[in-house]
Amino acid sequence: MQKQRIKVARIHHTIDNTRKDFHFKQAHALCDAGDMVFMEDLDYRTLAKAMLGKEMLDAGFGQFRTITKYVCCQRGKFFGEVSARGTSQECPEYGATVKKDLSVRVHHCENCGYLTDRDVASGQVIRNRGIELISTDGQSGIQNAYADGLPGVEISQSKSKTRKGATRKSLK
Repeated sequence: MQKQRIKVARIHHTIDNTRKDFHFKQAHALCDAGDMVFMEDLDYRTLAKAMLGKEMLDAGFGQFRTITKYVCCQRGKFFGEVSARGTSQECPEYGATVKKDLSVRVHHCENCGYLTDRDVASGQVIRNRGIELISTDGQSGIQNAYADGLPGVEISQSKSKTRKGATRKSLK
């Protein structure tokens, strides 16, 4: 009986390490993709009581958010949490609320005609809220941020020029 408990504990330990390794790899990939990372401020304990509770806890979303925050801090990237309320119902272009059921997978705004995948629209709303979070008075911030490479972004905003390879000594 004791041998079986040890065997099960080893398997759980392997699964935990595999999940943690995956979370670290994804967090590093997010940090490589940009200088700012924004996530919804979700209460995972409340979500765990819903229909997919066991799957929510098994995936370790809370651990992923903590690891991402840690990796961003270590790599000098900005990490921000935005309100999760209504991100899938809000139009990222117009700002109006577009009510839809969970089964509707396409976002279509009646006010401005914006059409995209629902998940892409939610990501754009999270990005916009994150930029508002760090913007100062007098600057909107959206003109300074760009989202090249994100799926669903048709218009490419201009990137600022980088000083790749330039150091303080080489600039003197």
